[in-house]
Amino acid sequence: MTVSMVVADDVREGRRGAGRPLDMTKRDAILDAAEDVFAREGYGASMDRVAEVAGVSKQTIYKHFSAKDRLFDAMVVRRSERMTEPVTMGDPAAPPAEVLTNLGLRFLELMVEGQLNCLLRTMLSAGAQSDMSGHFYQTGPAVSLSRLGSYLKRQHDEGRLSIPDPMLAAEQFFGLMNGHVQLRGLLGVLPAMGDAERQARVDAAVRVFMAAYGR
Repeated sequence: MTVSMVVADDVREGRRGAGRPLDMTKRDAILDAAEDVFAREGYGASMDRVAEVAGVSKQTIYKHFSAKDRLFDAMVVRRSERMTEPVTMGDPAAPPAEVLTNLGLRFLELMVEGQLNCLLRTMLSAGAQSDMSGHFYQTGPAVSLSRLGSYLKRQHDEGRLSIPDPMLAAEQFFGLMNGHVQLRGLLGVLPAMGDAERQARVDAAVRVFMAAYGR
């Protein structure tokens, strides 16, 4: 069963249990709270704490998400979906450089966010005791990589780019964008990055990528 199917199952379960459609505003509030709580307290944080931060009852959380692992998955999936919107929901006729620039800005915005680095530290610390790190990777980063790879393959098939190995190129693009940003964030030595610096980093990465793969 895929992650999207799991999340959809939770929504259907909530509708059956409540007898009426779920409040998506509350769902978003729960996911926002989960990001904050998991980042600060790790995966061991209680659902009571998530409910307190979200301003809802624990019963309401379970109407939307039947278990903590499903809440965590939905949180990671939402982050991935938001970041990859330029390649999944953007104008299919837009120039690749424009799409990649928008994706790069979304990616950097996520990389410099303190919550993500806290979550990554949680995954790293838990990795030795469980398969949580691998699950986190498959649910989030691997999905984002696959979405970019699919986009690049379409651009290759349509003659806009020349990319014989789209998945390798997708890894290279994220690598160009990332550099040492994530490493500095994990070490707690990442300086503040303003809009102009982010734009310059994205523009440079897209220029290198298009020089390698553009037609």
